[in-house]
Amino acid sequence: MRFKHSILCTAILLGACSHKSVSGLPSGEGLTILKGAKVIDGTGGPVRENINIVIREDRIESIQDAKDPIPAKAKIIELDGKTIMPTLMSSHVHLGMTNGLASGSKQVTEQNDLRQLYRFTQYGVGGVLSLGTDLDFIYQIRMNSQKKDSALPLVLTAGRGFGVDDGAPPLGMGMDQVYRPRTAAQARKQVAELAALKPNYVKIWVDDFGHTMKKKMSPEIYRAIIQEAHSHKIPVVAHVHYLEDAKLLAQEKVDAFGHSIRDKEVDMELISLMKLHNIAYIPTLSLDEAFFVYAEKPAWMREPFFQKALDPGIDQWFKKTYKSKSSARDDLKMAQKNVMTLFKSGIVVGLGTDSGANLMRIQGFAEHRELKLLVDAGLTPLEAIRVATVNNANIMGIADTYAGLAPGMKANILILDADPSEDIMNTQKINAVWLNGRPIERR
Repeated sequence: MRFKHSILCTAILLGACSHKSVSGLPSGEGLTILKGAKVIDGTGGPVRENINIVIREDRIESIQDAKDPIPAKAKIIELDGKTIMPTLMSSHVHLGMTNGLASGSKQVTEQNDLRQLYRFTQYGVGGVLSLGTDLDFIYQIRMNSQKKDSALPLVLTAGRGFGVDDGAPPLGMGMDQVYRPRTAAQARKQVAELAALKPNYVKIWVDDFGHTMKKKMSPEIYRAIIQEAHSHKIPVVAHVHYLEDAKLLAQEKVDAFGHSIRDKEVDMELISLMKLHNIAYIPTLSLDEAFFVYAEKPAWMREPFFQKALDPGIDQWFKKTYKSKSSARDDLKMAQKNVMTLFKSGIVVGLGTDSGANLMRIQGFAEHRELKLLVDAGLTPLEAIRVATVNNANIMGIADTYAGLAPGMKANILILDADPSEDIMNTQKINAVWLNGRPIERR
């Protein structure tokens, strides 16, 4: 099941419905109106001034000019001077793998998953795709996250991913919960077993972590996984690093790359294959930055927005134990160059961070940092927001419900004290977070 492009359709819907007035309704009872804010809808279109967003239950009913009539009995929340945008989504996270200074599969519990999911909500992240390190209780969490009264971000999962014996993902990182098939037949059988749980994606680790692992996943194995997953109408996302691996995976019709190509510049052969097979790209720039940036002690490390995202002990871990990786700066530079090339070529780029995979990838904060790195790569702030919202809704297969701010979409809304189209860092100036048409408690 391949994701569908609905960005244009969303823009058309906004154009057709954005000035619909609720003045003809007999009563505003049951309506909540967020009144008079700037609005960034997530499609990449321009900021709109002095707009009302009309909410009924968990959905946006209409988007109108603030001068339009307001029905009696509607609940009105004045937001003059604020900016409204969709909540962020992250199409590459790992839930439960870290807890304080501990990491690995032993930390993956329902309680720890929920703790981290609530942190995501505090940081305005309204949907996450957890890629390959989950245990089976994730499916109940996913079901609960879809309820109208949920205070969780929407949870999607790849369940247990597929790695390699003596290869990625490293057992030394505590990733012992993944499948590691040795033959194509075994891989097909394991995919069929996983498919019975109805994951949203299948995750495969293909590369060798910068030549640090003994083996890479063979084409025979990943071909079998992709074919079997597609027979169950489940898309496949690949952990990659190298251009040549990406080309081979594209030939096998993988659905998404879960990391950047970092060894070489992407070329027209890969771009053509990605266009032909409708392959998405999730660059995870903040992953590469995390390998060196904390040694530099940037000013944002002292700010509350970062500090409050840290588990106990992590601040001291950065000071005493963290070591930078010498090649990471070059990896980030190449990753930023490649994401711009692909974005300009019309490839659907999403926002993911690999947050939660280890101690240095800070959930909630990383998603905002990724926006900044995308802008540093050359995207405009509005383009980066589109990547994090409408594009991700397409990649995650939920564009019918979560594709930005438009009539009929979920009322998952980030209210900001400043306009991020002027400075992408303003996404960090969070005034309130609304999920399913209601404000969540923020501590």
